[in-house]
Amino acid sequence: MKKQILSGFLAATIFSSCASAAFTDIKSDKLNQTVSVLNALKIMQGVSESTFSPDRAITRAEFSKLLVTMLGITDVTAYKSYTIFPDVPNTHWAAGYINAAIRHPDLQKKNIIKGYADGTFKPNNTINYGEACTMLLLALGYTIEDIGPMWPNDYVARAEALGLNPKDITLYANSAMSRENTAYMLLNTLLTSGKEGTGKIIDTLVSGSDSEGAILIATSETDTDLRENQAKFYLNGEIITKNTEGTLDESMIGMRGTLYYSKQNTGSVIAILPEAGTRTESYKVSSVEADKIETSEGVTIKPNRDTMVYLNGSVGKFDENWFNLLPNDEITLHYDSIGNITLIRTSARKVSENSFIYGTNTANPIPNDYKIIKNGVEIGKDALKKYDVISIDTSAKTVNVSDNKLTGVYYDAKPAFKNPSKITVLGKEFNISEKLTSSFAKFKQGDRITLLLDNYGSVAAVYPANEIRAEMIGVFEKIDGTNAQIRLVNGMTIKGEIAESDKNLVGKLVTVSQGTANKLTLINWKSSTKKTGTWDIKAGKIGTTAVSSNVMVLEQVYDSAPIYISSVKQLPFNEVKSSDIRNTILDSSGNITAVVLRDISGDAWNYGYGYVSSQENEDGNETFTVTLKRYDSANNSQVTLTYNPIGRPVGIGGQPVGLAKGAELNESRQFIDSIQLKRIATAKLTDFDGTKGVKTSEGYYNISDEVQVYVTGLNKFITLNQAKADYTNFTLYAERTANEGGKIRVIVVS
Repeated sequence: MKKQILSGFLAATIFSSCASAAFTDIKSDKLNQTVSVLNALKIMQGVSESTFSPDRAITRAEFSKLLVTMLGITDVTAYKSYTIFPDVPNTHWAAGYINAAIRHPDLQKKNIIKGYADGTFKPNNTINYGEACTMLLLALGYTIEDIGPMWPNDYVARAEALGLNPKDITLYANSAMSRENTAYMLLNTLLTSGKEGTGKIIDTLVSGSDSEGAILIATSETDTDLRENQAKFYLNGEIITKNTEGTLDESMIGMRGTLYYSKQNTGSVIAILPEAGTRTESYKVSSVEADKIETSEGVTIKPNRDTMVYLNGSVGKFDENWFNLLPNDEITLHYDSIGNITLIRTSARKVSENSFIYGTNTANPIPNDYKIIKNGVEIGKDALKKYDVISIDTSAKTVNVSDNKLTGVYYDAKPAFKNPSKITVLGKEFNISEKLTSSFAKFKQGDRITLLLDNYGSVAAVYPANEIRAEMIGVFEKIDGTNAQIRLVNGMTIKGEIAESDKNLVGKLVTVSQGTANKLTLINWKSSTKKTGTWDIKAGKIGTTAVSSNVMVLEQVYDSAPIYISSVKQLPFNEVKSSDIRNTILDSSGNITAVVLRDISGDAWNYGYGYVSSQENEDGNETFTVTLKRYDSANNSQVTLTYNPIGRPVGIGGQPVGLAKGAELNESRQFIDSIQLKRIATAKLTDFDGTKGVKTSEGYYNISDEVQVYVTGLNKFITLNQAKADYTNFTLYAERTANEGGKIRVIVVS
């Protein structure tokens, strides 16, 4: 199940200068962040320097003090000299706040505090939810006439309608208010407009606000380039540095909101609060592709290309950063008020405190009764190898093992090569933990090093490349000039400059190395370790060999076709025949971490309308060009892909067709094969099951997520929803029958 964290004006995405990070009894990020902003605004603090006591009940006296402080009244000296309620003498610690609530000129008309019929206040009584709702509504300027005569029900209902109540927590009118729930309600009240659209209370406590949509990138504790009480923010495409009142809590890094400034220190950020109406959802990544994220919770996420991604101190667009998201990454999706994803935030990747390197003098014993999982496969101790990264989860009695490694040139580090907090290897930036930073003292700029990575892609150890070297195998995804991008089978993406002669390997499975010249060397990968047998996906085996639960699935639709990065979820059946398996890639324990298949899913083709043109050369021979017209949903526009075939391809002549994905990236002449689409049937509007499938005389067909809808009369592509709005007859094309796993790839309307 997905974890719904916030909705409305919730405080769980708020970050501010924060002493609350030291509260040992706060386990919830939501509460920690809520208390942080209340502390920054000097409204609510802990009961000691290290404890907050979230479950302790709030008394009427304590709530009065919090309410008066929230309304900006901090100096109550003038209200301590007299007694209003007989059980709150002027010697009572809260007398000044209770009296100020009644007599202060700014609060008198609000009538936020009342005594009992016998004239007492009962300051030590626990305040209940109904009373809290009443006092907060009065603080916002509401009156009995506004709310209704039925107390407490009318008051509770109005407070909840305004969003003052703690979200995801059920409270009744007579429920005792804990310090935790009080914190949530105070902050929700701060962020709620007063009666008849009057301003928010928070606006009276700060000098101003601006920079809506800012993202906190770093603080002085996470970036050594910053001075104390400074922070970096991403705003409108730029990274800017601002002064802060105190140090912003690093748990808030990557959050998005509006900056609020201190009254005491003009220009210094005191807090950052989420935009009104926003919500967030939290997931764990299972796999990532260029247009979607699959999660361990079974949810498919399809961000826009320009959705912002925060990862390890950097911010960029999804289409430029999707490959940096890794399996097991914990992500938070930030939605705007109309449901669009505005930010994907990844939690910081940190090496487990209980991690070590197997087979070295720093290794610890592995408990005999613990389950050992390596790359998603359960193994025995005898299958462990030297330099495996061991992370022990004592709560689950599990040993998580990774053999992921990167070997490259040590060419960039901050703040220094001998003592780095961040390094860049193979075009990829890594945070270096404090306990590991001293390991770099023996290395200098230009050295070849090998990084050992844990299951979350964090650096667990570093060694000279002449002691241990990584075998880096991956898909050469794309090239920009001479700069290549390679997606490794361990899920990571690396970048680097390549020789001109290696450019023709784009789309291939390659072995990567990097020499002292700081350039990547690519070799077309060939395997001599293919495992044979049927792939039983549910059992997790190919023949008798175990397959990683995070296996990378690759498809190559014909022998010279580019490699397409697929996924287990895209495969139409629970078994794959041995004859459809081209190759396998193994980890150091002999288990399968990547599988290269033939055309199984049908998703490895770009579908559309294909055309061939020719040009006669000076020598009298013809040169052919293939173009494929299709709709690109990411850009919301029709595009034309160009291919350079050797000779005239067969079966392409202005009809629905599929051409291998990635082949358009190779500018050199190449063999081009195509997949011919079958005309399945015609359908009416009532035959469609939303956008997921369609009933036909040939059976039920799923509709591809990338279905191409072509209007013959207009010679253009449109979306399926547009077609449904304007047309009633649909001609359906699939790459194979439904029983063979086919999907509707092209729909023609006229």
